[in-house]
Amino acid sequence: MENTIPENKTLVCKTCQKEFLWTANEQRYYAKKGFAKQPQKCNNCRKVANKLREGGTFYIHCAICDADGAMLNPPPKDRVAICSQCFRSLAKKATQKA
Repeated sequence: MENTIPENKTLVCKTCQKEFLWTANEQRYYAKKGFAKQPQKCNNCRKVANKLREGGTFYIHCAICDADGAMLNPPPKDRVAICSQCFRSLAKKATQKA
């Protein structure tokens, strides 16, 4: 991105899995600040995550029911996060099969 003219890019939010636009102006701002990586969250998820982090919790977007939630620990980086209600439902189904 150093000698190229940035163009708008469509990215996928790692939290809500929805597409968002990373504009050329935002890319220039990132480059000016020295940020090498592109954003991984959309603006909405980033705002919610920052607000929750200030309160000592971490924002998640449940991969099963599509609801927003919060965790006391950071969400897993290598897996999708699920809310506590979906977790209990999966655990109940797993114990019934056993």
